[in-house]
Amino acid sequence: MTEEELKIIAKADRLNRLWRTAIDPLVPTQVVEAFLKVAQNEGVTLTELADKLGTNVSTASRQLLDLGERNRKREPGYQLVTREPDPMNLRTNRYSLTPKGRLLAQEVVSIMKE
Repeated sequence: MTEEELKIIAKADRLNRLWRTAIDPLVPTQVVEAFLKVAQNEGVTLTELADKLGTNVSTASRQLLDLGERNRKREPGYQLVTREPDPMNLRTNRYSLTPKGRLLAQEVVSIMKE
C-alpha cells in the first residue's frame, strides 16, 4: 500500500476505535450509520431517515431509540440524538444531535481532517 492509503486506513481505524470508546464496544454499524445520517440531516423525520438509510421505519426507529435517551428496552440509551415534535405537525418527530452527539460529530470531523 502507498503511504496515502495507509493514512486512510489509519483514519478508519481511529474512527472504529472512536465508536467503540465513545458509544459502546459492541455498537452495531447500523447504529453508527444512523448517527451519521442524523448528523448530516439535522431535523430529519423518522420516515426521511429510514429512506436515507435504505431501511424500513421500524428498523430506523429502533436505531434512533438506541441513540436517544432511552433505548428500546427502556434502559439508558447512548444520548447522542434528541427527538422533538414538529411544531407544524405534532404527530411527527424531528431528530437532531444532542450536545454529546455534537461533540462526537466534531471528533469525527477532526479525525477526517488530519
